[in-house]
Amino acid sequence: MKRWLLLTIVILLAGLGIGSLAGKDPGYVLVNWTTISIETTVWFFLAFVVVLVVGFYMATRALLALLGSWSWYVGWRDERSSGTARKQTTRGLLALAQGQWPRAERLLTKSAKSADTPLINYLAAARATYEQGKTLETDELLNKANQSTPGAELAVGITQAQLLISRGQNEQALAVLLKLRESHPKHAYVLKLLVKLYQELEDWVALHGLLPAFGKTGKISEEKLHQLENKVYVQLLERAAASPAKESATEILKDEYQKVPRTCRYRQQILLSFAQLLHARDADDAAEAALRQGMKHTWHDDLISLYGNLNVEPEKLFVFASKQLQERPSDPVLLLTLARISLRQEQPEKAKEYLETALAQANMPELHAEMGRVLAATGDSEKACEHFEAALKAQSAH
Repeated sequence: MKRWLLLTIVILLAGLGIGSLAGKDPGYVLVNWTTISIETTVWFFLAFVVVLVVGFYMATRALLALLGSWSWYVGWRDERSSGTARKQTTRGLLALAQGQWPRAERLLTKSAKSADTPLINYLAAARATYEQGKTLETDELLNKANQSTPGAELAVGITQAQLLISRGQNEQALAVLLKLRESHPKHAYVLKLLVKLYQELEDWVALHGLLPAFGKTGKISEEKLHQLENKVYVQLLERAAASPAKESATEILKDEYQKVPRTCRYRQQILLSFAQLLHARDADDAAEAALRQGMKHTWHDDLISLYGNLNVEPEKLFVFASKQLQERPSDPVLLLTLARISLRQEQPEKAKEYLETALAQANMPELHAEMGRVLAATGDSEKACEHFEAALKAQSAH
């Protein structure tokens, strides 16, 4: 209704303008062809031409309709327009891939309305404007993309979040992704972006809450999921240990460790971090208990090495370590640990035996260095120097 009213007003104004000009000077037109001459005013001639063109168009359309060809013509015209749009879209995407941002923006925007998939055009054009630093134009194109295709909110939202992350606007990107997750809670890529963003923001508590859903729908390998879980739980343990009050921090740390799922609690990285944090807080008895329990499930050189360095009664350490030797008689790190515990028990000869057995299994610099210290303590300086030199050579070889 408004459109027809506006058209009527424009026609009336145009008629008044033309009438005013015709009143001032009607003009003169002479058409001469063979023996026929036609004389008229300019305005009448123009009106005649307009009527003639409109009449020809209407007659042609009526004829085509009668012949059943109008729909063919419309289809041909639309196909021609779509073909042109496809070519421009292809050139625009190529320009985008080649980093020709202004050209990509122009071609993709120009062809969007006639394109088969305008959503792709607008999203790609938004990328081109973003690369040019046109923030307002980027937001406008994203809005057009959203309006161009029903159900495009997810694609537009993901693109918007990616652009915001690229700009370093992590808080705004987080708001977009959280809104998307409300409507698409199991969408794998939305979860993946959230995980990445939480890691950049170092929001380990939020990331911890996301782990169950991400593990089920994030389409991530088991190895990478374990790596992510390890990182999250280590960060949460370090956060718990950061309390300024030493005693309360130890209890908070223990409580946090108990919250770790049993499937993760005895993984080498998490267990080692927990024991190291306890050791740093002088809670070596708690660290010894955690390592002794954990190494029943997970065995690692770093764990047994830390175990032997704890400030705990050496007899207690020796009982557990020697028991492990029954299952691992050729483990060089375990033998090194037993040698160090024996030295703390003031039994250098037993330590020497452990080191000799270990050196027969591995040429580790730590073994040579420890043997050098044992021999030096027992007065055998010459052989001690040989082992110190061997330790340097083994170190350089590694």
